[in-house]
Amino acid sequence: MASRIRSYDFHTYFNGSDKKETEFCLKFRDLVAAEFAEELASGKIHIEEPWNRPIGPHPINMWELDTAGVYDPALVGRLIGFYQLNHGKLSVLIHPRTSDGDLKDHTEYALWLGHKQRLMTDIFTD
Repeated sequence: MASRIRSYDFHTYFNGSDKKETEFCLKFRDLVAAEFAEELASGKIHIEEPWNRPIGPHPINMWELDTAGVYDPALVGRLIGFYQLNHGKLSVLIHPRTSDGDLKDHTEYALWLGHKQRLMTDIFTD
């Protein structure tokens, strides 16, 4: 089944009205960027700017890391391990990108670290 996985997305959520949580989240983003600087520079991962409002199925502020459209099991394993040990109390959604559609990718196939957020899945049409 892993052959159906095209890449992975990591969504890290934060409450924008909580100053300490926002600061921690942005520092965590910087920490991820430093730890994976080589992968970032080579284009193996992308780190997006934080969204300071809900977007898509995501109910609160978040920033996203993706594996640049490539499934590299070793890299995904390293990312998951790093997130597990460093995400603090932040909620993190980790999901694959498959041909099965966004709904399954964000729900059935999803992994969560911390508190599971209630996604707004009604936007998905697949």
